[in-house]
Amino acid sequence: MSDDKGDSPLSTLSNVVGLFTFTLGLLTLVVTFLSITHSADREIKDIEDKLEARESHIRQIEDHFKKLNKEAHPDLEGSLIQINLQTTLDKIKNHRQQAADALETNRKKHHWWWYNRPDVMSDVEAMETQFQHLNTIQLTFLLIITRSQQDNIDAVEVSINDLKRELRKRSDS
Repeated sequence: MSDDKGDSPLSTLSNVVGLFTFTLGLLTLVVTFLSITHSADREIKDIEDKLEARESHIRQIEDHFKKLNKEAHPDLEGSLIQINLQTTLDKIKNHRQQAADALETNRKKHHWWWYNRPDVMSDVEAMETQFQHLNTIQLTFLLIITRSQQDNIDAVEVSINDLKRELRKRSDS
């Protein structure tokens, strides 16, 4: 004969609590997955809109600096600013294209968005970082232009003062 009397009430309770905990964990996983995949289409669309806006911004900046280059702006011509500007714009375009390609790849399989999102967002964040660098370059260029204009104003003031002195000398004589 066996002396096995079955599980104690405490053992049964711990088994039920363990099953409940496992079920709750599984339910949390499913709800999280569904919420991520449910909003994937909207998030992909938001990122696409952001990439399109940035592409337009890049074109505007390039057009502006091409115009300055055609006008042979002395502060831009052959400067490091022009080289840094083009290098930064190329990096922005590269990150933008990588993010756009990843979005296009994932458009039809949004249920994998949770897996591919970090890669796409990494390119978007790298693009935004380069835009901050681009803003610094633009501000530096504006500062150089401002200083150049101030030098020109100072030179004009000196010329005007010299002209005034010359006119006084002539009027006195």
